[in-house]
Amino acid sequence: MGVIAGFVGFYSIKGIKSVLPNLPVAVPAGIAAWLACVIAACCAAVEIAILGAVPISIGLPTMFIYHSLIGIIEGIITAVVVTLIFNVRPELTGDTTKKAVPIKNVLVFGLVIALIIGGCAVLFASGDPGGLESTLLVSGGVKEVFAPATGGEIVEAEDPIGWEAPMPDYALGDSIAGGIIALIIGIFAVLVVILIAAKIVYASSSGKSS
Repeated sequence: MGVIAGFVGFYSIKGIKSVLPNLPVAVPAGIAAWLACVIAACCAAVEIAILGAVPISIGLPTMFIYHSLIGIIEGIITAVVVTLIFNVRPELTGDTTKKAVPIKNVLVFGLVIALIIGGCAVLFASGDPGGLESTLLVSGGVKEVFAPATGGEIVEAEDPIGWEAPMPDYALGDSIAGGIIALIIGIFAVLVVILIAAKIVYASSSGKSS
């Protein structure tokens, strides 16, 4: 999905910009992100159907419906990120007259948003299976799939996708404590990425000024 999404997103935004060049860059970026998410998911459905894991009649509509909704969030996030980048580096759009927003402002804004979304919001996230999980639910070792998108019934499977793994579904175990530990690790990772990015930007700015 990652490989296909990259190509779909790149060529989609180029195509949209060529047809509607006057659109703000956030609009084609958001649309391209949605298309990338949905088309990649549909290709994954075709792949698992070829492998014989899930019939295409079940996998394709399930993956399409779930990722059509997920793609909306992906599109919004992409539009916001692209807008922030172009505010910091307006010359990337070809506009050399627009004043750049200080990188510190963007880093602080990004850190706050990342902590809110990646931190607090995770406590309210749904524990229901996602698109691929719903598609791959297997009952009693029999290759019989139950997916809500096709009107079927969800049946709990016996460890179908590795719930005994060290970090199933990005959590340490199935307890609240495990989720909190995973949350702390995630926040720490965000801080590390922000600090590294700030150091790179600062080094680049110092090099240009000298």
